[in-house]
Amino acid sequence: MTKPTTDAKAIAYAFYDSYNSGDLDASFDRYIDPDLKNHAFGGEFDRDSWKAFEISFIDAFSDVTMTIHDQVGEDDKVATRFELGGTQHSEFAGQPSHGHSASITATAVDRIEDGKIVEHWGEIGFCHFLNALGTPPPCSQ
Repeated sequence: MTKPTTDAKAIAYAFYDSYNSGDLDASFDRYIDPDLKNHAFGGEFDRDSWKAFEISFIDAFSDVTMTIHDQVGEDDKVATRFELGGTQHSEFAGQPSHGHSASITATAVDRIEDGKIVEHWGEIGFCHFLNALGTPPPCSQ
């Protein structure tokens, strides 16, 4: 493991907290490395597709709130447990809006290098979240 060149916990915290401002373009530019290795969702997202997915969330929900519940860091890795929620007002991930409020919980592990997140893992309660939106469940987890 390498030692971080800056405070890894502060960088991870600032990234997740930036969801409260809604400007994910600026947030990804500031905190996410262009060559990010994203292992979440089976590794299907690169930096740009992850950003596009997150922006689609911000665009589909009003009153978006990110709450950081816990954060633990060691060397260049930071684990963050958070909750992101809001009220759906337009289609998201192929799910029509029923006007429901819902929140998604997740635990992410990020590796920080030179002040940016260069690697990302996540365990996300996505199925529970979609069920709370009032749509037929696409999965059973």
